[in-house]
Amino acid sequence: MSKKSELIQLFKEFKDRYSTIQARIAEVQKSDAYTDIGREQTIGKILEEFQPTVQLYHDKAIAAIDNGLTALQAKWKANSAGRLADAGYQIGLGNVIKMIEAGAIHDRDDMQNIIETYKDDYNAMATIKNILPKSEQAMDFVGLIPADNREQNKQLLGQLRNNADQYINAYRIENAMKSSDAFQGASSIVFAVDGMIEFANTSLSDDLSLIQ
Repeated sequence: MSKKSELIQLFKEFKDRYSTIQARIAEVQKSDAYTDIGREQTIGKILEEFQPTVQLYHDKAIAAIDNGLTALQAKWKANSAGRLADAGYQIGLGNVIKMIEAGAIHDRDDMQNIIETYKDDYNAMATIKNILPKSEQAMDFVGLIPADNREQNKQLLGQLRNNADQYINAYRIENAMKSSDAFQGASSIVFAVDGMIEFANTSLSDDLSLIQ
């Protein structure tokens, strides 16, 4: 299972379990079988029993994001600084740079193939972009070079981590369930988790890198 699939599955499983608890509490809230004190105690017990499950999914989601980012950073390092000691790789890259500097690359498909070979090496991509001549054709080639979105990737994964920390949170859930508008408070958790699922689905690749 990919890191993306693992993360989405965690969010979906938590949402399902949370929705079950939400439904149980809603039944207690609308039931005439409880006194006000009995209702409060019953809801408190349900939430207390749910706390270990919340903590489990919180910890798993945070770990999945942290592990994904750690793996990405290792990959970025290996594909850039890690290639400096690879003589064959550096010779090939040096030859490509010489051809570009000499204006020997004219075909768009040829440039696309070069970029495909070195696209994960952000240092190589920056070098190629900088040495392209100032011409209309070169501007077309520049458009083929993927953006260096590593900082944005780290920032957005950090935001996702913060959201998971805030909303897959027993204290937050208890406050939501006991708020003056319990339905709106409880629903806010579902909306937040849905947002995390949507972000992962539409913005992240299998390794948690941003979709280009």
